[in-house]
Amino acid sequence: MTAPSRSPRLSQRLLAVLLAVLFVGLVGAVLVLGLTRLTGDSLKGRVVSYSVVSDGQVVLDVEVAKQPGGTAYCVIRARSADGAEVGRDIAVLDAEGTRSRTARGSFALSTTARPVTGELAGCRAKPISREEVAP
Repeated sequence: MTAPSRSPRLSQRLLAVLLAVLFVGLVGAVLVLGLTRLTGDSLKGRVVSYSVVSDGQVVLDVEVAKQPGGTAYCVIRARSADGAEVGRDIAVLDAEGTRSRTARGSFALSTTARPVTGELAGCRAKPISREEVAP
């Protein structure tokens, strides 16, 4: 007696499921790699402290985690009491590219109105142009 053979339909379904799983895995891998390339230069940073110096200036102390030998480029900004942005600039930390994994700096930010806070809008490992930070 011979063993019952699988029906052709079952084999086709199994092949279709296997191909679908492989396709979904391939698309997922491409998405992960693409997102890593797009966001791979972003760095984690924080405002350690800020001090409102006058109606037209705030000083921010910023700290960023970076790769050894790398430089950090951060967008810093100030806000007024009503939440409006009153100042924005680029802060460059560790321009020399030391071997340290963290960079820290103090930056005076000019404002168009009295600031009440200083913020870090984001940091990355690649230079930031003035056009990119324009409000």
